[in-house]
Amino acid sequence: MAALTPNLTRRDEGGYVLLLTLITLVVLLFGVLFTMRGTLLQGVMTGNTVQRQKDVQAGDLALRQVQQAIIQTASGAGDVPLEIAANGASWFYLPPNTSSPWAVPGSSAASTYWQSCQAAKTCDTLSNVASAISPAPPAIAAGYTALVTVVPTNLPTDAYSCGTTGFTANYYDIFLHVQEANGQTGVNTESVFKLCTPGSS
Repeated sequence: MAALTPNLTRRDEGGYVLLLTLITLVVLLFGVLFTMRGTLLQGVMTGNTVQRQKDVQAGDLALRQVQQAIIQTASGAGDVPLEIAANGASWFYLPPNTSSPWAVPGSSAASTYWQSCQAAKTCDTLSNVASAISPAPPAIAAGYTALVTVVPTNLPTDAYSCGTTGFTANYYDIFLHVQEANGQTGVNTESVFKLCTPGSS
């Protein structure tokens, strides 16, 4: 039996222990790197989610300001639809009557809409739209910019949606593009707004 057992000296045993220690340290190092990678990735994803949520909240505030501007613009012109009240306003756009449908801002059919809409006078900044509101509303979060386009929807006017007031409901699409100062994240939103005006449009 003694012939089968290798005759290891103290020096040989020290080499095996060193090798085993090195292998254990390498495995632990890979474990630490894997854990750190997961933690860092999770931190980045959480940061992106928080920033996106801030963008959406800034978009919600911007939407309320646009809705208020629509109401005050219509009532300031004598409670008439936006087609009359906002005539000439760069934030109100009447798409041309063509055989093809109007491309929705920010969609794949109009992916560069927000980069060129101000030059084409089919959108305006939120600050210009909100300047018509009295009293002046609070600004959206510092550093954010917002572009606004309001267009009529293809929904028909409705004499029953405004209750028994005798007013007629006109429906408008509000498109918003809210972007943070560094330009890294932004959000596009669309909302349908019901404006009640006397009579039919």
